[in-house]
Amino acid sequence: MLKNSISALFIAFTFGCDRSGIELVPETNGDFDSVIEVGEVGVMTTVQLQELQSAVLSGTNPQEWCDNNTTADGKRPCYFGILGQAEVGVKGGATMTFKGTGSDVCLIVDPETVFWNTAVAATRPEREWRYPDFEEDDGDIDLYAGLSSYYTGSPGLEIGDFKGFYTDSLGNQVEIEYGECIQTGSNGAANAHAGRASVESCTINTYNRTGIEYTMVLESFSIPLDDGSLSFGVAAVEGRCSDIGATECTLYGESLVANRDDNGDVTRDEDGELSTYVRDCSRQLELAYCRGSLLEFCCIYPEMCGEDATESTCATISETEESICSSSSEFNYLCCQ
Repeated sequence: MLKNSISALFIAFTFGCDRSGIELVPETNGDFDSVIEVGEVGVMTTVQLQELQSAVLSGTNPQEWCDNNTTADGKRPCYFGILGQAEVGVKGGATMTFKGTGSDVCLIVDPETVFWNTAVAATRPEREWRYPDFEEDDGDIDLYAGLSSYYTGSPGLEIGDFKGFYTDSLGNQVEIEYGECIQTGSNGAANAHAGRASVESCTINTYNRTGIEYTMVLESFSIPLDDGSLSFGVAAVEGRCSDIGATECTLYGESLVANRDDNGDVTRDEDGELSTYVRDCSRQLELAYCRGSLLEFCCIYPEMCGEDATESTCATISETEESICSSSSEFNYLCCQ
C-alpha cells in the first residue's frame, strides 16, 4: 500500500505541471551583444532634445543624429542601439558614463516601442485601448545610476550594481545602496520600475560634483520573444525629469533593425557599432500612442499592433490608409506610405 502511495505521489509530481516557462525566454541571438559599453555621453540641452525629436520624426536616423550633433564637450548626447539575449544566469544590458554638470540631470531610457493595457470591460471599454497589444515584441529595461566609483560591474563584460557592504560592531555584514537613480511608482513606492516597452527616467542631483563621473546602467530585464533582440534609445538631459516631461513621447525612433550584408550578417562600422535603420511605420505607431490615435492606427495597420482584435473593435473606424495619407487628413501623421 505504501509503495502504491509513493508511486502515485511520484506520478503527480511528474505530470502535475507540464510547463517549464522556458518558452517565455528567447534563445540567445548571436547577431547582437548581450552586454554593451557605450562610453561617455554628453549631457544634452533641452534645445538639443527638441532638435532630436524633430529630426527623427522628419525621417533622420536617430543614431546618426547623435553621432553628428555633439555637445559642447565633443561627446555625443544620446545613443540608440540593440541588445541581445544574455546567457542563462548572466545579466545583460548596457552601460555608459556622463560627467556631473553641477546641477540636475535627467536620465531617460526608452525600450522599443510602446505597450498598453488592453481595455477589457464588457461594456463601454475605454476607446483608446480597445485594440489588443501584441506583447511578444516588447522588452523591458531597468534603469540604474550612481557615481562610477561605486559601480561594481566591468564595462562591456559584466553588468554590476551600486551596492557596498560594511561590517558593524557586532560582526554583521550590512548592505549599503549607493545608487542615486530613484524612481517612484504610481502608489508612491520608491525603487520602482516601469515594465515592458515603457520609459524609465530619474533625476540625478550633481550639485558640487561638476566633472565627476557617473555610470548609467540599463539592465535588460526581458528581451522580446519574437526576435530575441531589444532596441532602445537613451539620453542624459539638463534639468529635472519632471520639468522635461520624460515620457514615451520624449525619444522617438528607438525601434531599430540592423542592416545586413549579402550573406545576411549584421553590418558594423569601423568602431564595431551596429549599422541600423528605424523600423518601417514605428515612428507613426509612437505618434499614434502619443496623440491618442491608437485605435485608428491599429485598425489601418494591424500588422504594427497585433492581429488579435475582434470584428467589433474597428467597427467605428471609417478611416482608410488612402484617406489618412491625404494631405488634408487630420490623421496624416499616421500615414506609413
